[in-house]
Amino acid sequence: MCGTNGLKESAGVTMPAASSTLSVNVFTAPGKPMVGERPKPFGEPLGFDPSTSTLIYGDHDAVLVDAMTTVAEAEALANWIALHNRNLETIYITHAHFDHFYGLGVLLDRFPGARAIAAPKALEAMKASFTPTVERLARQLFPGQVPTRLVSPEPYEQDTFTLEGHELRIIEQGRTDCPDSTSLYVPSIGLVVAGDVVYNQCRMYVGDTTPESRRNWIAALDRLAALNPSMVVAGHKKPGAPDSPAAIQETKRYLEDFDRLQRVAASDQELFDQMTELYPHWVANQSWLMFGFPQP
Repeated sequence: MCGTNGLKESAGVTMPAASSTLSVNVFTAPGKPMVGERPKPFGEPLGFDPSTSTLIYGDHDAVLVDAMTTVAEAEALANWIALHNRNLETIYITHAHFDHFYGLGVLLDRFPGARAIAAPKALEAMKASFTPTVERLARQLFPGQVPTRLVSPEPYEQDTFTLEGHELRIIEQGRTDCPDSTSLYVPSIGLVVAGDVVYNQCRMYVGDTTPESRRNWIAALDRLAALNPSMVVAGHKKPGAPDSPAAIQETKRYLEDFDRLQRVAASDQELFDQMTELYPHWVANQSWLMFGFPQP
């Protein structure tokens, strides 16, 4: 049968008639400062890159992808969602980084009828973000800004769910910039909401990668490109950048350039400077994105 909030609970259901079309809107929160020490004495002052949440909506109902970090971001996102005058059925979380779901409790307080879900493997990886160590780190980096109540999504065992009869497909990507990442694909409108598999003119978090994991990341990008999407929303993007499929290849090129230069750079400073020279217009020129997460 069909589960609550439009979630398809078994592969044998009869799909409801689709609404005429779905629409998409993207909320981009600007970069924000963090309190702490840079891992390297170069790059911009310590800060966090711009983040996105995506609203997919039909005539009556809506699905949100990812939920922001801070109270202010989540409240602004909730106000923005309300402007669309749709019933928020589902909040889908793409992966385990806390900047994509610490705002979830704020959103569920505002939209209590919504159901928050994540793929089981991604949810398992999220457990680290609920440990005292990581929660304390987040509150030190963003003092007074992280919600008091942190909420976990529910595990969702299927690989598809529906919105007004349109299928939304969960694509499990394995390790990209974190373990067990996912993307969401909406075939009827050619939409990929990539999570952190794709970055868009925004410096990428490669500080937790290896040559092997970067190869897996590139394979994940190739899977998305093979879908031939017409719109691709990155988990982090330069405000105002178009949600173009070109971001898939740009992300791949960044990984290939980083891999190539890391092998030959004489120092971290040289590697950082070379990547900055190759991508001068990308935002969030943070050394921690390249060399590891900051410590307060």
